[in-house]
Amino acid sequence: MMKQTPGTNASNILLESGTNELEIIEFHLNKVQRDGSVKTCYYGINVAKVREVIRVPETTDYPRAQPHMIGVFSSRETLTPLVDLAGWLGVPTQGDVDQKFVIVTDFNNMTNGFLIDSVCRIHRISWSKVESPSQFLEASEHDCVVAVVRQEGKLIMILDFERIVADINPELSMEKYDASNDRKVDLATDQVTQRQAKTIMVVDDSAFIRSLIENTLRSAGYNVITARDGGEAYEKFMEFDAISHTENMPISEMIHGLVTDVEMPKMDGMHLVKRLRATPSYSEMPIIMFSSLMSDDNRAKALTLGANDTITKPEIGRLISMVDQYIFT
Repeated sequence: MMKQTPGTNASNILLESGTNELEIIEFHLNKVQRDGSVKTCYYGINVAKVREVIRVPETTDYPRAQPHMIGVFSSRETLTPLVDLAGWLGVPTQGDVDQKFVIVTDFNNMTNGFLIDSVCRIHRISWSKVESPSQFLEASEHDCVVAVVRQEGKLIMILDFERIVADINPELSMEKYDASNDRKVDLATDQVTQRQAKTIMVVDDSAFIRSLIENTLRSAGYNVITARDGGEAYEKFMEFDAISHTENMPISEMIHGLVTDVEMPKMDGMHLVKRLRATPSYSEMPIIMFSSLMSDDNRAKALTLGANDTITKPEIGRLISMVDQYIFT
């Protein structure tokens, strides 16, 4: 069985201060076209989300499984779903499963396997070279591409694996969270009124995740503005800073906090935090990092760079209380 374990080196990429870099695994799906010819489709995933790449393991059927779930297998003693990624994406491929591979992912405290046709190589690139999808492409709530990388004449689509996992495992999705049913969240009129005077910026490259975070904060009363990546967010913060100086207006009258992802095009969340903390106007602004990659090491790095706190993405139920804590105390 062929096996690669890129995770250790991948974690170090996020721990290198100020690099604004990532590593992606390039993998392929072989699309069978109407005339019978085969076209290679290029995709990518952040190495930090990958536990290993293996040959297709022996699987067991799972009763009443979700569509596109081939079965389950054991990965390091963990019961792991095997997902037909091409089927989920709507890409018709050749059916010889024995010749395919499986990317085993580990993020959001979940392990999943994704069936692919082949693995190419690992690319180390700067986030500044990673492009966000156009607003037109991102408009669909079902969009599953969070970024695009131009590499050696190819367009590599970075997939929103969190969106895919949420679709396949709806019971585990953050979509099920409802602040109005959470007794830990104070929704008394006076508290909601206080939140309505505060504006939070939410930054995430996944339109799906960004919308969930925005709706959760709005449901508690907060005003929310959004950005699709760290570069766009930084530009907005600099615009606020310029207005503050030009009009002699305190920055605290415009923006009150930040909730940001880690892995994003143009500028990752770690680099965004570092640059904001180096800007006097934002040296004390509450910053919470909300990421699927929030390991103990990455949490330590985030706090060292100046984040006030961190959350792992499935734990959206902690968000409102955590934002309250840093905004009002």
